[in-house]
Parts: sequence; structure tokens; C-alpha cells
Amino acid sequence: MHLPILLTIGIIFGITILVVLVCNYFKIPYLVGFLLTGIIVSPTTFGILNGATEVEVFAEIGVILLLFSVGLEFSIKNLLKIKKYVLVGGTLQVIFTILLSTLLSKLFGVSWNQAVFLGFIVTCSSTAIVIKQLQDRIEIPTSHGKLILAILLFQDIAIVPMMLLVPILSGQSSDWVMDIAILVLKLGALLAGAVLAARYLIPPFLATVMKTKSQEVFLIATIFIVCMITTITSYLGLSLALGAFIAGLIVAETDYNKLAISCFLPFRYVFISFFFISLGMLLDYRVFLENPLLVMMGVFLILIVKFFGGFLAGKSLRVSTKTAIISSLMIMQIGEFSFILVKAGFNQGLISETNFKVFIPVAIITMAITPLVIQNADRLSNIFAKTSSV
Repeated sequence: MHLPILLTIGIIFGITILVVLVCNYFKIPYLVGFLLTGIIVSPTTFGILNGATEVEVFAEIGVILLLFSVGLEFSIKNLLKIKKYVLVGGTLQVIFTILLSTLLSKLFGVSWNQAVFLGFIVTCSSTAIVIKQLQDRIEIPTSHGKLILAILLFQDIAIVPMMLLVPILSGQSSDWVMDIAILVLKLGALLAGAVLAARYLIPPFLATVMKTKSQEVFLIATIFIVCMITTITSYLGLSLALGAFIAGLIVAETDYNKLAISCFLPFRYVFISFFFISLGMLLDYRVFLENPLLVMMGVFLILIVKFFGGFLAGKSLRVSTKTAIISSLMIMQIGEFSFILVKAGFNQGLISETNFKVFIPVAIITMAITPLVIQNADRLSNIFAKTSSV
């Protein structure tokens, strides 16, 4: 009965091991190996898997667990310490990136509404990839780590109004003022609920659960908390990732945050691998072969726009030039929420079928080079700093 899904997982993990071993031999980051695995098993490549919806489910669970663990390691107190970065830095990064993308798109003759929509797509960075790399390198507590986390969190929040604005840009919404007002009310209700839960609900609940002195029961209770909070955020029209992060912040305020971290680490690493594999499965290599120049030009322009958008935001906060450069380098890729946006825009006629197909390889290439960029971010920042001072 369960053979198909077990066989699918077995095939994916078997190929993943071989690909990662080859990548390790050539000193290529293993996250790139996960993406390559996805490309290999994709129905459009060798047809090893003819559609694996289970992988998409595991990928979504992976993102949820990743953001939950980030919340666990950060806590509400630490988040309040970088509130300026979140509110100011995040806002400026989104505004600068949308503005630069829109103006650049206009130079290529794109209409205003489509140009703004392309700015929305470009603005989002990959929370899953960047946070995973920062955690592995123990860089979240650093100055650039805090700035990056703040920007990524703001982007996850900003995706909601962007989604609401898609019908407006396509001319299919009649009351956008009311939509925005409802969004503000939802965010306020979520914030108030999170504060109340962190103070009065979750601590006594976990204290009661721990009377069983069972780590298994504690794990089930923690998963229950994550599921409930992410369900609430989803019901409010907000992202699951944002809900998972809030759940992590709440549990981090209890006395059991270290136990929760130790319980979730193994699951997080397994499921997050499915996320990167699922991204690779989206790639149709034939699009790249048919439009190589268009794809590479798209990659180049996105990297440039995102770098300058992040750099301007960082300098507006008066961080050091090196911190601004490193932060900008690490968020240059297209994000996972961009795929949700581009599908919504495609369905409402804001992006053509050709551009939609080209977007996938462009996005995945920017993601694939991210681990390499992050590994060399310090060296690259020194080069940029010397160049700018000449």
C-alpha cells in the first residue's frame, strides 16, 4: 500500500547520495547537489519520476521546520533587538529592489503594471537557502546575519500585500483599500495573539506535557503547536513560513527551547533536502537550451538589481560598508515565494508564457550559485570595498 511513496523516497535518496558524493569530490556545496538531484529525477530530464507530489509536501514541511528552528534559536527578545532592521531595513530593501526592477523593466518596453509585478518577483529572496547557510556557518548572531534575517522576515510578511496587489495590477480588483485595511487588521491580530500565547498559553501547556517526562510526548506537543499556529496564519491569508517562525519565537520564550531544538534538528535536515530537490525538479533544461542568452541575461540583471537594492538598504541603516556588501551578496537570489507570485501573475495575465518558462531556470540558477557566493562573501566584500575606494 505504501510502496509507491517508499520507492519514490528510496530513489530520491539513492541518487542524492551519489550526486552529493560527486559534488563533495569537486568541493561543490551539497545544496547544489540537492538541486542537481532534482534536475536528474525530474520528469522533463530523464523521467525517473513521473510526478512526485509527495516531494512537494515534504518540501513544504522542510521550510516550516526550518523557519520554526530559526524562531527557536532567535526568540522574541532577540527579534525586538533588531526591530529597526526589520521595519526600516526590510522596508527599504523591498522598496529599492522593486523600484530598480521596475525602472529596468521599463527600459525593455514593459508596461508599468507588469514592470511593478516583475519587481515583486525579484524582491523575494530564499529564506530556506540563506538561513540554512547562515546556521551551518554560525553567522546568524553576526551583524550581517541579523540584518539578513531581518530583511528575509520582512520579505515573508511583504509577500502577503504583494499577493493582494496582483489582482489590482491586473485590473481585476475593485476595492484595494479595503483589502489592505483587512491585511493590517490580520497582522495586528496575529501579533497580539502571539504575545498572549507566549505569556499565558504555551508555557503552562508545555509544563503540563513535561509532567509525563517523555521526550516523545513533548515532540508531539511541539508539532501540535506548530501545526495550530501555521494553520491560523494560513487561515488569515499569511504564509505558513511566517506562522512557523512565530511558533518558534513563542516556544523559545519557554524553558524548553533547547529541548525543542534537539528534537527537531534531525527532522529539519531531512525535510529541507526535499525542498531543494523539489526546486530542481521544476527546471526544464530545454528552456535553457532554447533561450540561453535570455536566461543568462535574466540571471545577471537580477543579481545586479538585488545586490544594489540590498546594499542601499544596508547603507541607509548606517551599517559598515562590509556588512552592507556581505548582506547584499547573500540575498541576491530569487526566493521560494517568488514561485507563488509568478504563478498568480501568470494566471492573471501579468507575465507571458514565454517569460514564465524562462523565469524557472533563471530563479534556480540564482539559487544554485548562492552557496558558492555565501562561502566567498567575505572575500568578495573585500574586493568590492577596495574597488569602491579607488
